[in-house]
Amino acid sequence: MISLSVNVDANIGAGTDLFGKVVSDLQEDVVVSAEGVSGTLKYIDDYSSAYGPGENSGYYLVLHCTTPGVEGATITSEVIGGAHGPVTLDEDGIVISRITDKDTQTIEVVAYKDGESDSVELDLSQLMFENNSGPEPVPGD
Repeated sequence: MISLSVNVDANIGAGTDLFGKVVSDLQEDVVVSAEGVSGTLKYIDDYSSAYGPGENSGYYLVLHCTTPGVEGATITSEVIGGAHGPVTLDEDGIVISRITDKDTQTIEVVAYKDGESDSVELDLSQLMFENNSGPEPVPGD
């Protein structure tokens, strides 16, 4: 029996390619704690390299997910209250989530391996939206 736990942080290398952006283009001072996620998300007016029409502008949160001490686990991430279901992460563990309503949406990260699972649900209400020439998101948008 394995001891599986999922860890979520915002430790993404400054030069990591995030579909033509780097982490500082999308967010600043993001911290994941037991209380949830805090920091500032920047407004992006064209993220068509990562998202399709209707979702290629807005606020995007970048997180890094791991299973310390356990290799080969499957990790999924889902914006609860978002437009899509769970997304399976690549081996780098990086997920870019479009956040439209930080006060009602949460992010659930689940890790699975050999019949074991662990999950964490992250509150987003402490995030701030920086208004960089774009409109504040409309709830439910």
